[in-house]
Order: sequence, then C-alpha cells, then structure tokens
Amino acid sequence: MKQLEKIYIVFKTHVDLGFTDLASHVVTQYKEQMMDEVASVCEETKADGPDHHYVWTLPAWMLSVCLDTKDAKRKARIEALIRNGQLRWHGLPFTTHTEFCGTEEYIRGLYYSENLRQQYGHTAISAKMTDVPGHTWMLPTLLKQAGIEFLHLGVNACSAPVDVPRLFQWEGPDGSRVLTYYSKGAYGTDLTPPDDWPYPIWLALLQTSDNDGPHDGHAVRGLLAEIAKKYPDTVVKIGTMDDFAQDFIRRDFQDIPVVRKDLADTWIHGIGTYPEEVARVRRLRPAIAKLESLSTLAAVQGLGDKCDAAVIADAYEHTLLFGEHTWGIDIKSNLLPGRNSMRAFGKEAMAKDRERFPDSYAKTEASWLEQKAYVDRAEEALSRLRPLTAEGSAIVGVYNPSAWERRTAKVSLDVYGSGTLIDRETQETYRVNRDGEVCLDRIGPMRYRTFVFEANSEAEKAGEMAGIASGHAVLENQTIRIEVSQATGAIVSFYDKRNQKEWAAGGSFGRYEYEVYGKVEILDFVKAYSYDLTDWYVNDFGKPGYPRIDHQSYAVQLKKVSISNGEGWGAIEIHFTTPEESWERFGNGEEVRLSIRLDEGQPFADLGVHVLRKASTAYAESGHFTFALNAAHPSYRFQKLGSVVNPLADIEKGANTRLHCASHWVDVQDGPVGLAIMPMDTPLFSIGEKGIYQYSKTYTPQQPDLHFNLFNNQWGTNFPQWLGGSFHYAFRLAPHAGDWKQGRVQQAALEAFTPLQATAAWDPDSPSSYSFLKESVEGVQILAFKKAERDDAYVLRLQNLHDVRSTVTLSFTKTIASAVVCDLVERDVQAVAGFSGGDTLTVAMQPFGIVTLKLFLAALP
Repeated sequence: MKQLEKIYIVFKTHVDLGFTDLASHVVTQYKEQMMDEVASVCEETKADGPDHHYVWTLPAWMLSVCLDTKDAKRKARIEALIRNGQLRWHGLPFTTHTEFCGTEEYIRGLYYSENLRQQYGHTAISAKMTDVPGHTWMLPTLLKQAGIEFLHLGVNACSAPVDVPRLFQWEGPDGSRVLTYYSKGAYGTDLTPPDDWPYPIWLALLQTSDNDGPHDGHAVRGLLAEIAKKYPDTVVKIGTMDDFAQDFIRRDFQDIPVVRKDLADTWIHGIGTYPEEVARVRRLRPAIAKLESLSTLAAVQGLGDKCDAAVIADAYEHTLLFGEHTWGIDIKSNLLPGRNSMRAFGKEAMAKDRERFPDSYAKTEASWLEQKAYVDRAEEALSRLRPLTAEGSAIVGVYNPSAWERRTAKVSLDVYGSGTLIDRETQETYRVNRDGEVCLDRIGPMRYRTFVFEANSEAEKAGEMAGIASGHAVLENQTIRIEVSQATGAIVSFYDKRNQKEWAAGGSFGRYEYEVYGKVEILDFVKAYSYDLTDWYVNDFGKPGYPRIDHQSYAVQLKKVSISNGEGWGAIEIHFTTPEESWERFGNGEEVRLSIRLDEGQPFADLGVHVLRKASTAYAESGHFTFALNAAHPSYRFQKLGSVVNPLADIEKGANTRLHCASHWVDVQDGPVGLAIMPMDTPLFSIGEKGIYQYSKTYTPQQPDLHFNLFNNQWGTNFPQWLGGSFHYAFRLAPHAGDWKQGRVQQAALEAFTPLQATAAWDPDSPSSYSFLKESVEGVQILAFKKAERDDAYVLRLQNLHDVRSTVTLSFTKTIASAVVCDLVERDVQAVAGFSGGDTLTVAMQPFGIVTLKLFLAALP
C-alpha cells in the first residue's frame, strides 16, 4: 500500500422506507427523534474543529422531508447544521430498484438534490445506494448528466455481489462515466484501507445499520484515536463523500478500470409481489408525462398557466417512492417471534397463527398497504390535472405527445354507443364504434386536434376477421394470422404474413402455468446465492419452517373457445379452468382466460391474460405466461430504463442473468425477421428457463422460450408473502422485418404505452388544432415537456432511441429567442451550438443519450 496521506470519514445510516417499522413511522422517526440525535452529536463535537466535528449524510429526499416540518425550532436547528456543513445530502433520493423505474421518473428524483442546492448552496457530486446488489447501466448516464461524479454501492452482507473491481469507472451506454466504489458484503467501507489499496487517500464510509441513526460523540473520538495510533502521519477529515470525490478525481489516477456492463439487480423478483400496483405504475408513468406535456402546450398558447408543477411533482414523487427498495416490513421480526423460528404456511396453519398473533399479521399487512398507497396517491394527484378542459363542453380533444406523426392510431373515447367524430377544422369525419373506439388517420408531432362527437344508432358493420376452420379458431387481418386449437385451447400458429414467418412452437406459445416450489429448491437457491451465511440471511432469503414438499406444476384445462367480431376488429377468447388442488391447497387462480385481438390494418396482436380469483397462499409460488418461439438462431434484446440490453453480452458476471426487467419491450430476432413482445403490465421475464429461485453467475439459454412472470412470492422478507385477487395482464406482439431498429420496435412500444390523449369536455375557446413541432423527428423520444423550474422558459427533454450517434433537427411553430442545453436538473451547460434565434435548431445526441433543452420563446409582437 502506498503512503496514506488522508482518510475521509463519512457517517450515515442505511435508509429503509419501512423494514424496521411501518414506513410512515420510519419517516416520523427521521423527522423527529433521529434529527434531534444528529443535532446533539453534531453540537457535541462542534468544538473538535472543522475537520473532526461530526458530519452526517442523508439521501436528498429524506433530508427534504425532514425539513418539511411545522416544528420551527427543530427546522432552525437542522438548517443551522446544513449551513455549518455538518448535515449534508447526496445526489440520490433513496435506494431504488433502479431498473424497475421509469426514465423521467428517475430524473425527477434527482431534482431533490438540486432543490436543496438552490436553497442552501451546497452542490452534491456524489451518490449512494445500499443493500440492493446491482443496478442497470443507464444509471451512470443519468448521474453524470445530473452532475454526479462519484457513486458508492454498498451490497447486502450476504447477497451475491457482481463480479466487478472494488473501484472502477462505470460507463453508461452513451459513454458517460462515473467513478464507482462497489462494496461487496458491506454497506460501507472499513475505517482504514485494506493492504492492497493502491491510492494515497481513503474513504472510510461508516454506515450504521437499517434506520439506526447517528453515532455518538464518544465513538467518534474513539475512531479518530484508532486511526492516529495506526497512521500517526495521516490527515483525517470527517466530511462527506463529496470531499473524498473531489480530492480523488482531481488526482487523475490512470489505472482505474472501466466497466461497460449492466449490473442487473438480483433482487428484482420482488416487484412480482405487487402485480396490480406494478401494472398501474407502468401505465401511470406515460400518463403523467402526457398530461404534463399537454398542460405545457396550453401555457405556450397563452391559455393560462394550467401546468400545475406541484401536482406533477406529487405524482412523480409517489411513483418513484413505489420503486424505493424496501416494499414492506421485516418478516422475521414480525412473523417469527413466539413461533420457535418457524412460520406458518398451510391455510389452516396460517389461520391458527393469525388467531394467536393477530397484531403481527395486522402490522405486516399494513406495511404492504402503505406500499400500495403510493400508487393511490400518484393516481389521485394526476386526477387533479385536467388541462384544456371546460365543464359542460361537448368537444373532444386528441393530443399526440410523441416526436413523430401518429398514423392510423386507435383512440378510446369516454362515450357510450357509436357515433361520429367531426374534425372542427377540416370537417373530416371518423366512425366511432359502440365501444367508443375510433381510428384517426394523422395527428402530427406534439399536436392536438379537436372534434365534435355526434351519437347515432347506425348499426355496426361487423367484419369476419375471426372464424372457425378445420377444428381451429382462426383470427386474421392483413398482417397476422393466428390459429387456436378448439380441442386444447393452445395457440398453434402465430404467422407473420408480411415476412412469411411462423413464430409459434410446440403448442406452448401463450401458455399459462402455476408452480409451487419445494423446500429443496429454496435451500438450493439460498446456498447458491449466499456471499456469507448468517441466521438472518436464511430467514430473509429462505422461508423458515417451510414444509418438505416437492415442486408442483399446474397446467390449465380448456373450458371453451369462442370468437367475436366487431367493426374493424376480431377476437378469440379462451376459457380455462385450473386443478382444484392448485387453488384449494395453494394459491392458483380458479380460472384463467386468454383474449386475443386483431384490429384491421394494424401490424400487431393484443393478448390479454386474466387470472381470476387467485387464492392467497404463503407457499412459495409463481405464475408464468410463456411464449415458446420457433426461432432457429435467436438473438435477444430488451429495453431497460431507456437503453437496450443484449442479455447474453451486456450483463456483468454475477449480476442477474436469470430474471430480467423490461421497461417496454423484449425482441427476438431470428435471421432476417423479428418478434417484439411488449409486456404492458408485468416487466419480469426469463429466457430459456423460468428464473424464480434461480441464480447463476453466467447463463446461456438453450431454448428460445420467453417466460413472463405474472406474480411470485420468492422473497422471505419485506415483500408480500401472500397475494390474492384477480389480475390482468396485457401483451402486444408485433412481428417485423430486420432487427429492433429496422423494425421500429422502440417507436411501436412507445405508441403502445403512450396512446393518444383523448380528453372530453375540451375547452371550446382553444384553437381547433395546435402543434408545437412542425415536423416529425424519428428515433427520438420526448421524455418531458414542462415549464422550467426557475426561468421563464420551457424545458424539452429528448432521448435518442438508438445505439448510434445522431443529429436531430427540431422545427417549432413558435419562434425561439434563445436555447440552452442544460443538465438533467436544469442547470445551464451551454448555448445550443449555431443557434441565435429562430424556429429551427439542431442538436447532437449520443447513443441512448439524453439532451435537455431550455427554450426561451420570443415575445409576441
């Protein structure tokens, strides 16, 4: 080890929004008791000098919450510590299951640090996440663009870490790099460096356990004495991760390895415990962005500043809180005490246990309800945002928030019965079917059109897309032909007519299966995944007291196959029953229904999977919907938090190779053709074999099967241990020529997740149509269109959808007086190159890169 010049000591605790108590109680603990404790130790050590007084670091969101208090005395005490440099925040809001989050949602989480900077002057250049073993490689891209230079990841003590160096430059898909320290088996680091540490400065990141609070003054002085004894000539500074990062980065060490890989999250299976809420959040994210964009468009037109920033912030805050990593209370502390360290699993045993320990069950389930309430709060916030509306108006407005023109786009209206939409500007008419569906031919980028709806009783002209032939239910439009066996209910053919490709293989294309896991499987996983062994690890990652049962798999039995046809669409519905034992003894649904729909002229099929009356069970379980593919030479890609991942090449060894989390789509290419699957409601999927209770450092699938996980309760702690009800999952299947880029898979998925915004009771005083962009911009997603936080300007945030550099030209209907490229939290970086005003500007974009523009509109003459 080189001569040690300096040690930076950083103090913090691991923030769990829950786990040690109900999340609401934990927040109160931080705001009151913990803030008082921190203030006391800071004040106690203040006389020890600026390098040795206590400094505590919190995530930006939690510090923001602590400052939001009605206790004026406590707030003044906290603010004094901030101004004195003894209370600091880092750049992230909290620890997240990052790959589950939405891109813009995650960006809004970075605003908490910036808001604190605006108020108190300190600029955080470091970030910290703890517990979760891995995060997706889009993270360094997002952090770098928010001014973060250093990231510390501290891994749960017993969880298998990713095979990365201790210190590395983590490179995102756009080439951004963030210095990253990865602590295997530890939340932080040791007080002094290991013998093989090659650098002259050291970060002693001393982190107390879950929600434990600060150290005391006596312990702090003891640590200083310990260092002085071992390294008498070493300077010691108690400070922040920023202090270490600034010192380390300015020395410009050249021997730090670069890691350009996805550190996929091996805890990601947990999100399968909230299937309904996960589905709602996935649909909320684009809905928030869409309504914010429309509100901003209203402001641009001078129709009043209806863009309620507080409402949008509230909605994004609560969808992001749903992605925070805790998701519930510690099970071993609630469902094990008094039970000889053995949980109850069978339904009778659980009923008796609940009767004996009602409070422990009530508190446990209350923690899960708190998690669900984040979604309720986000939906409630969004319901308050109704831009460009007027009570009693009979006008319908339809808005396209995309950067490209939408053609032949289906819109669902909040109307009852069939009728006609009449364009207020062109007088063009569009037929509305009895379900309130209408197909509009062309709506330009960032453009709305308005219509008058006239109801009529004209009989529908049902087509004949669905029919019966040779023992099969057949569904066919211009691009796809689907056949379902009337004998088994299996999808025996999914044929891409344009590219002459059969995708269905072996009668298992679109198959539901329910499974219960045996004790041996659980023990095998616990052993394979462990980095260390402790009693709490076995309790958290296993299921103590689990009976010695074998693995059980339950298929479905066909009840009936039916077809239906409507105006411009056809459908097949398949009804299945399930074995009685699977829901009487375990937790299967009593009935499963599969719906398949084709629309006239559309190049995709929509599938719905409905698991009805699912029983609640504590036995380890999962449900999967499988697509067995006819692909001789499969190549896989999927979209994750704004980038595209090759699961066989881009995931680092030791990360999650068995269970993936897709944001919008999964694509399988077989030679010159491909099939994109868009899981609207459930992001978890595996390739080849199902990924529940599976861990291996590397993995190569042997079969081209995609298994989408509908639900699971693999976790032994935090997450719900049982779930019941009826659950609904939608999938869109889009065959295409070429790879995912040639097939425009990114755009097709965004159109699926972000349908046109149809608004009833549209403001009649608004223009009959309006557009912010003159021309389509292909290959770019508009992440956000919003009012600037601190300037009289508008922010347009774009992302490159492809893995190659591109140059994008934007043409506006408004004159732009000036335009600034800013970072993700709206700090100005530079003026747009070559732009001195006008209605057209050009920007360069890195692969999957994000560009945030601040647009200052020219004053009206």
